[in-house]
Amino acid sequence: MDDEASGVVIELAKELIKLIRGIEPKWRNAYYRFDWEPGRYGGTGSYTFDSKITLIDALTYSPFFKSMNEKGKKLSTLLKEQKGVLLLVADSNFDYEIKFDFKDMGRWEISKMDGGTGIPAGL
Repeated sequence: MDDEASGVVIELAKELIKLIRGIEPKWRNAYYRFDWEPGRYGGTGSYTFDSKITLIDALTYSPFFKSMNEKGKKLSTLLKEQKGVLLLVADSNFDYEIKFDFKDMGRWEISKMDGGTGIPAGL
């Protein structure tokens, strides 16, 4: 990953941490998943605190998702990948990591439907 792409990753992490700190000061972990393919892209997120897992509401936090999705699109262009999934994981110590998968578009789905916990699947 080049310096420009690394800078976008840092921006994604900062924005995720800033939002979650504002929502829940006792947060422990936060997750942002972004997937893209020709003609479609989007993101989901969740966070943990105490023993709860909460999805980040896309309607309430639409400016956050708009900004994160734009950064995700920029990163996908910099990586020169036509399709893929990224998962950003951050914790309350401000440590973060990013993972990519360019083959399995269903990887790390974040949902509470159909038995989902809100934690990225397979994490």
